[in-house]
Amino acid sequence: MASIFQKQPAEQYPIAIEFNDKLPSGAMVSSGTVKAEDGGTDVSSTVLGSTIATIVGTQAKVTVKAGTTDKQYKITFLVTLSDNSKLEEEVFMNVKEE
Repeated sequence: MASIFQKQPAEQYPIAIEFNDKLPSGAMVSSGTVKAEDGGTDVSSTVLGSTIATIVGTQAKVTVKAGTTDKQYKITFLVTLSDNSKLEEEVFMNVKEE
């Protein structure tokens, strides 16, 4: 089940997805990409610091930035493992001005 988090439009900070519980025995996360969508439209350059995930152990990280108030964005992480298999995880970002 995808998780949801909320941020304000001007906030900019890293988020991480943990893949430890999904890794096959002996496999490691070796690389990853990230995509942000608004209703099926790619808005990665607007709301992400990069489309390349930073890999730290079993986590994939990216910086979220900007966003339009009252919008929800789907952020998809796609990682490649050391055995060349792939795992995907989604998180939803709600943008609200408080």
